[in-house]
Amino acid sequence: MESLNYHHLFYFSAIAREGGLAAAARKLRLTHSTLSAQLRALEEHFGAKLFERRGKRLVLTPFGREAASYADDIFRLGRELSDVARGRVSPGRRALQVGAVAGLPKTLVHHLLAPALDHPDAGSVHAVQQSLPELIDALRAGRLHLALSDELPPSAAPDRVRVHLLGATKIVLFASRSIARPLKRDFPASLHDQPFVLPPTSVALRRGLDAWLLRKKLRVQVVAEVEDAGLLRVFGGAGRGIFPVRAALRAEVEDVHGVEELGQCDALLERYYLLYADQRLDHPAISAIVEGARQGLHTVRAASGPKLPGSG
Repeated sequence: MESLNYHHLFYFSAIAREGGLAAAARKLRLTHSTLSAQLRALEEHFGAKLFERRGKRLVLTPFGREAASYADDIFRLGRELSDVARGRVSPGRRALQVGAVAGLPKTLVHHLLAPALDHPDAGSVHAVQQSLPELIDALRAGRLHLALSDELPPSAAPDRVRVHLLGATKIVLFASRSIARPLKRDFPASLHDQPFVLPPTSVALRRGLDAWLLRKKLRVQVVAEVEDAGLLRVFGGAGRGIFPVRAALRAEVEDVHGVEELGQCDALLERYYLLYADQRLDHPAISAIVEGARQGLHTVRAASGPKLPGSG
């Protein structure tokens, strides 16, 4: 089998990064025709299209997105190897590739990763947020060392994906003072027919809240669905409706002017899992994350600076 031409791969990576042949040609100081020929040669090697044309734009195909991700990893590892060879980085300080399920609060992700960030033998941390299926695919392909999730992988997930429970937190409901105060006395029955700002149903927290409301026989008005936890708090703090807060992040919200706690969703927990592929356990920071989680998921506070409605 013919070996992969890494010059072709580098040119393809540049086209993907710059958003098109013309921009990449200017960046690399090459002609448009030269780059186009290199791209065709790489597609012939793979036997698959890397881009498709939509109007005047080149858009990555599904395989093209996968190839671009591999190319990023290949050239990043090459830079790391050069740094090791020149003594700028010790061989053990490899970058930790981490994924987090989209929708997890950023301050919570930072809290869970803090032991890795503080580990003396760990290198830099590269973090991305994606859907759970995308994270599982990346773990299987070796592009991630670990992933953080608020739900378990589906039962059909490959055996190679391992799961470790890191901790759990209760769920508390907050609202602007004008909404919260009249509802506190008869909580949770007082929630019936009240406005709510919630995550979309694709988020595990929303599905847990829906089940809790159903058990309580409560019908509520969902006035907005917001995936990002920080933006959801902004909506709720502006008086748009009642909104959920992880109890571990309660301190951040309590400092926001004009919002009050209504009550806790009894028997409702959000659990956090560490997902990893069994062949990727050799990174020195992973055991630090697991060991740090054994101490429990304590109250999370912002790393620095004032607490704002959009933090997290």
